[in-house]
Amino acid sequence: MAAVVLEEFSITLFVIALLGAVCMVAMVLFRQTLLYATRNAVAEMEGRVAKTRASFDGAVKAHEQNQARTRDLEEERRMIQNQLAEAQRRLLAAQADNFELIHEVGEAGAGRRLYTGSLSLGATLTVNQTATTHSHLRGCPHQVEVWAENQAEALRLARQAFPETAGFTLSMLQTQDAPAPQLVAS
Repeated sequence: MAAVVLEEFSITLFVIALLGAVCMVAMVLFRQTLLYATRNAVAEMEGRVAKTRASFDGAVKAHEQNQARTRDLEEERRMIQNQLAEAQRRLLAAQADNFELIHEVGEAGAGRRLYTGSLSLGATLTVNQTATTHSHLRGCPHQVEVWAENQAEALRLARQAFPETAGFTLSMLQTQDAPAPQLVAS
C-alpha cells in the first residue's frame, strides 16, 4: 500500500505541478499579450501625437505666414496711402498753378500784327504722325499767337501749324492793337 500511496501522491503532485506550469505559461502569455497590446496602444498614441504635432506645426506656420502677409499688406497699404496723399497734393498744386500754353506762329517784323485765338484738342490728336487719344495737355487752356500781315494770312498760318485733320480746333483769330515792333539794324 505504501507503493500505491506514493504513486497517488506522485500523480497528484505531478498534476499540481503540471497545472502550476500551465498557469505560469498562461501568465507569461497573458503578460506578453498585454505587453504587445500596450506597445501597440503606445505606438498608436505616438502616431496620433505626431499627426497632431504636424497639424499644429502646419497651423503655426500658416499663422506666421498670415501675420507676415498682414504686415506686408499693411506696409503696402501705408505706401499706397502715402502715394495717394502725394498725388492729391500734386493735383492741388497743379490746380493752383493754373497755367495756359501759348503757341507762337511766325515772327514779329515790320508790318506784321499780332493775332490771337484759342486752340482746343480733339478726341484723337495726331502729332508727328503719332495718333493718341490721351494727352497730358488736355487739362490746360491753349492760346495761339500768330504774327501776320492780315487776318487771312494769320488764319492760314495757324491752320497750317495746327490742322483740323490732326485733331486741333482753332477759334477765330482776333487782332491785338499793338503792331509788331520795328526792328532797327545797327
